[in-house]
Amino acid sequence: MSSSASDVGAAPKKPVAALTRAWGLLTSPRLAIALLVGVLGCCVVGVTIFRGARAWELIFSTLWFNSLLALLAASSGLTFFSRIWRRKLTLISVGMIVFHLSFLAVLGSIVVNSLFYFQGTLRLTEGETLPNADPESYDTVEHGRFFDFARLRGETTLVKMHKGYSVGGEDKRAAYEVAVSEGDQKKQEIIFITRHLDYSGVRYFNAKEGYSLLVTLSGDDGKPLYGAHVPLQSLKQEDGSFLYTTGSKTEPGAFAFPPAPLPAAMELQLVFHPDPVAERTGAVLFQVFPRGEAGVSAEPRRVEGSARVGAPFQAGAYTLAVPEVRYWVGMNVRYDPGQTAVLASLAAGLGGMVLTFIGRIRQDAAKKKRSASLRAGSAQPVGAPAGERVSS
Repeated sequence: MSSSASDVGAAPKKPVAALTRAWGLLTSPRLAIALLVGVLGCCVVGVTIFRGARAWELIFSTLWFNSLLALLAASSGLTFFSRIWRRKLTLISVGMIVFHLSFLAVLGSIVVNSLFYFQGTLRLTEGETLPNADPESYDTVEHGRFFDFARLRGETTLVKMHKGYSVGGEDKRAAYEVAVSEGDQKKQEIIFITRHLDYSGVRYFNAKEGYSLLVTLSGDDGKPLYGAHVPLQSLKQEDGSFLYTTGSKTEPGAFAFPPAPLPAAMELQLVFHPDPVAERTGAVLFQVFPRGEAGVSAEPRRVEGSARVGAPFQAGAYTLAVPEVRYWVGMNVRYDPGQTAVLASLAAGLGGMVLTFIGRIRQDAAKKKRSASLRAGSAQPVGAPAGERVSS
């Protein structure tokens, strides 16, 4: 009976001992330092070896790295507050508490941001509208593991691109007039290099722009068959000038026209020479290849020639024309749910450091004052009347 009773009494001590060991581990400065070194090592690898989207995919947006940040926040917070708990509050200790709370808030905000952020490139031609929640609306997309595209509500319209835009006499180069609407709500602003549009936490930044040609295709009877805006690449040449052409980001090229899913009638390459005086006009160089034979310069069936904007160009049985020149723009669309909290926490942390600094200055001044009082007291001869000056 005594043996079983002792066993029953000893059983509850095992989970208590395990909790004590876990608490001791979490509140150990060694663990906090080890976690901090590990996080810093991952950051160094992410900015030197992988970089960019690859670094976010392999490190910064992973669950294991964000769990490491959360564990660092818990360990450092418990380590500090378990040692300062129930101590007398002074200006120094208040500053240290504010600083450590801000540090925890920064780590938490970073975790939230890396798991729920979004960054994409939205390319629009003047007058075009795209739904924000559709991944197909973006040329490039990066987002956190738990980001939901439903967060990008409404649709975005590029109203107009303003070339040579200036504010207060300062040249802003190019400005985009952008409208974001959702039902009856609409926000329309002009953004440029030092100004962005913020709609429900989603920010729009101007990035790049180029020409977009309205290309029409007609049959031999003059009946319109197809028309679409074709954005051109801006390829920088060795002499510093730009070549405005169809193709990829690195070289000129042709494309199927009309594009899929319609049956293509030809391979078409365009080169635009803008008029140096009149905006949105100039000459267009047409290169028309038989379907599937684009890029073969010696192909005898290739048709090539120039026409002014608005004038027709005869390409065999078809007539091509560029009746209108517009601009396209590429905007960086960003959603960073933790950014505001990070900035506010950094400001609070700076305030905590200032409080601690002022507290230490006051503490040092008080120590010097006490020291001076003690030295003055020790210099007074024994038995001399209080307050009486002893002359030499």
